[in-house]
Amino acid sequence: MKAKGTRILLTVTVASAVAVGVCLFVAATLVLRATGSPLGTALALSAGVASIFVVWAASSMLVRRVARPVERVLAAAEAIQASAPGQLPLVGESGLGLDQAALAFERTAAALAEERATLAAKVDELTRANRALADARESLLRSEKLATVGRLAAGVAHEVGNPLGAITGYAELARTRLPAGGDPLLANAIDRIASAAVRIDHTVRGLLDFARPGASELGPVSVPAALEAALDLARVQPRFRDVEVKVRIAEDLPPVVGRDRELCQAVLNLLLNAADAMEGRGRVEIDVARAGDRVEVAVADQGPGIAPGDLGRIFDPFFTTKPPGAGSGLGLAITHSIAGSFGGTIEAANGDGRGAVFRLKLRAAGSGAPLPS
Repeated sequence: MKAKGTRILLTVTVASAVAVGVCLFVAATLVLRATGSPLGTALALSAGVASIFVVWAASSMLVRRVARPVERVLAAAEAIQASAPGQLPLVGESGLGLDQAALAFERTAAALAEERATLAAKVDELTRANRALADARESLLRSEKLATVGRLAAGVAHEVGNPLGAITGYAELARTRLPAGGDPLLANAIDRIASAAVRIDHTVRGLLDFARPGASELGPVSVPAALEAALDLARVQPRFRDVEVKVRIAEDLPPVVGRDRELCQAVLNLLLNAADAMEGRGRVEIDVARAGDRVEVAVADQGPGIAPGDLGRIFDPFFTTKPPGAGSGLGLAITHSIAGSFGGTIEAANGDGRGAVFRLKLRAAGSGAPLPS
């Protein structure tokens, strides 16, 4: 073992130092005897003995303070090397003593630095995997909840639909039979009944749209065309008349996988939601760009934003922050359902300054990704 070589080298060094001390003592004694001075002989003898002692003490300290620690360093390096024979050898094949210890220390430090970098990379990878797993779990729970609510909504919509049709029909019949100049209170009551029935009808249709999957097959859809159709529908809404819209569409944008009508509906829901958040006054910015194998449609408004506690349930059916009667809470849930049926996703976040940002990410047609079933 190379540690033995270190001890041998130091032993030879000590022996050489003692031999030199003895030689100096003998030489000094011979010289002083030749002079014939007894006092000089005694002094030479004392100086020689003292020099031998000093050399011996220094050599012993060198063995204890240098040789043995070097041996321990080399032994530890060889033990590490034996535990991982396929790695870079920590102990070199040539050199002795401090050279071997220095080389082992340098290689050990380099190996530890590399191992630390590898460990940090694996920790980052594990953190990303845990985050992706948490997102997937949250998405799965939301999908299960939406499926349950969808089945319930479909049943409720069908049960409410028939009586609602009767109420609407009778209200129209009563209005036609009301004599001209008749009781204004009665006319107002009939109008209120008809208006409430229309509002319930819209909610029922929203429930059916939410619960009913698309009937047609998925195919390539032009995002700019769907966006233009949604803007045309939004501009005629009273709540959208004072809203400024800024649209940025990237060049060479591929079509996405989806259905024309449903994509238009999803974008329209986002536009109307932005208008409601701004109370009908402000600016909406729409950015459409390619993001890998997806096309992202980002809709940002200048409203108050989304409360942190509401971000996790913003796409839940019937969840709304609007006052009673101002919204059904189905618009964003329907948009989320449409995005999922296309094999895409939708995310909600707060903007850098103010307002909220909704990012609708859809698969680019021809990207090679499997279509959702």
